[in-house]
Amino acid sequence: MKKTYVMPLLVLTIICLAVSAALAFMNSVTEPVISAAAAQRAQAVMADKLPEATGFEPVEFLGLEGIPASINEIYKTTNDIGYILIAAVNGFSGDITVICAVDNNGVIISTSTLSHTETRGIGTIIEQESFLDTFSGADNRLDGVDTVTGATISTRAFIHAIDDILTAFRIVTQ
Repeated sequence: MKKTYVMPLLVLTIICLAVSAALAFMNSVTEPVISAAAAQRAQAVMADKLPEATGFEPVEFLGLEGIPASINEIYKTTNDIGYILIAAVNGFSGDITVICAVDNNGVIISTSTLSHTETRGIGTIIEQESFLDTFSGADNRLDGVDTVTGATISTRAFIHAIDDILTAFRIVTQ
């Protein structure tokens, strides 16, 4: 009786170990390629948000007091025309990742949604130019920026991300 259970269990264990080893090997082969492609996409998005920039260098912000937890990355342009900040906040259906270009005076140049899982048709207002354009030219007061009825949670989360970005900008540039 024991033998009938041992052999299938042993075969399944060997199969699981072989598949795990194959997955680990494939991950080690593809991870550098995927990381390089992601870095290239990030550079392209940053260049799109701040086309006058000649390059971007990361800003070390860990350990600075007051930086909101939502801030993931901060970059300064190499020709000193502004900053790119990336934040992730919780929306209605999950995280919303926002990228924002800010000039040296703390005025928003442009912003967009990098990724989100918001409800199609309602929460996707955070991708639309009509909503994103309300941020261009705004400073830390965010005058003229308001939530959108029907997508209140998503737009409020986006506005919160921009507020966190502007807070981080003020701290980093002090």
